[in-house]
Amino acid sequence: MEREPIDFFQELKVLVADYLSARIQLIKFEIFEKTAKISALLFSSLVIAMLGSMVLFFLSIALGFYLGSLFNSYGTGFLLVTGFYVLLLLPFILFRKNWIEKTIVNKIIDQLMEKEEDEQ
Repeated sequence: MEREPIDFFQELKVLVADYLSARIQLIKFEIFEKTAKISALLFSSLVIAMLGSMVLFFLSIALGFYLGSLFNSYGTGFLLVTGFYVLLLLPFILFRKNWIEKTIVNKIIDQLMEKEEDEQ
């Protein structure tokens, strides 16, 4: 006994709707996963940067006092430390698009593309 064409198309319509619904749900889950991975990467990077900044801050203070004791002037010691940081800051200001922005963008793209590479 053959099925009626109307029944076939109704079943096909239901199957296509179910497939599209499942596909949309899968895409949502993939977006959630990628967002969570990027958020975790940004959070861990932020924590590392904050802790590194604190270490650098206290080492800079110690270096300022040390250089101040060498030159018998704490002002001179802290001025030398500040000058060193200004010299470090200049290349970052001049080349920030090439070094920092591109690196961050590339890391985010790598995280977004990671799953697709695993599937191939």
